[in-house]
Formats: sequence, structure tokens, C-alpha cells
Amino acid sequence: MSNALLIMAHGSRSETANDEFRALVKIVAESAHASGREYAAVIPCFLELAQPSLIEAIQQLEHQPVSTVQLYPLFFNRGKHVGRDIPAQIEEARARFPDLKIELLDYFGNAPGLAGLVLSHIADQS
Repeated sequence: MSNALLIMAHGSRSETANDEFRALVKIVAESAHASGREYAAVIPCFLELAQPSLIEAIQQLEHQPVSTVQLYPLFFNRGKHVGRDIPAQIEEARARFPDLKIELLDYFGNAPGLAGLVLSHIADQS
């Protein structure tokens, strides 16, 4: 059995924004594969306003040999979504898929080196 990675964004009424996020997740999947970090699947999902939801993303794994699903919230701050809404969705998913180990990873905004990445991105534009 193997791991799957779900990367969650908020979701937008703009399909352009949602497609941009899906493209980013595809690049993350390719980068993970190239670096030797193997996942059975790397799937985008959305908290609200877009599909797939967390539950729908997990359902996409139905016919894959996955024992663990890691959820990575691509959120900047520990607001109500990160602190309350995402954990509630995780609990619902655990109840619906009791044979899966579903792990909630730390949110993006808490990543070490994020300030350096911001500065680098600013410097690239100067």
C-alpha cells in the first residue's frame, strides 16, 4: 500500500483561479516524482466553491492501493478554515473511509523558509 497526497485550496467562483491551482498541483506532482518522492496520486481538492471536495478527491482513490491519505492545506493563515473547517472535513472523511489513514499536514503559511521565498519572489521582480 502507498500514500496519496491531496492539496487543498479554498476554491473560487472563478474557474480560471481554480484551474491555476490545479495546474500548480500537477507541477507539484511532477516535481515530487522527479525528486523520488512517490505518491500513488497527487490530487487537488477544494474547501468550498469548487470541485473536487475532500470527499470527492478521496473517492477518486477508490481503485488505487492507497493506505494513507495526506491532506496539505495550501492556506496562508490559521484562520477559521485551517483551525476549524478543514479539521471538521477530515473527521467526516475519517468516518466515511474508516480503512484509510487520513493525516492532516501543517498548513502552507507555517512553512519554514516562506519569508525567504517571498523576498526572493520580490527580488526577481525588481
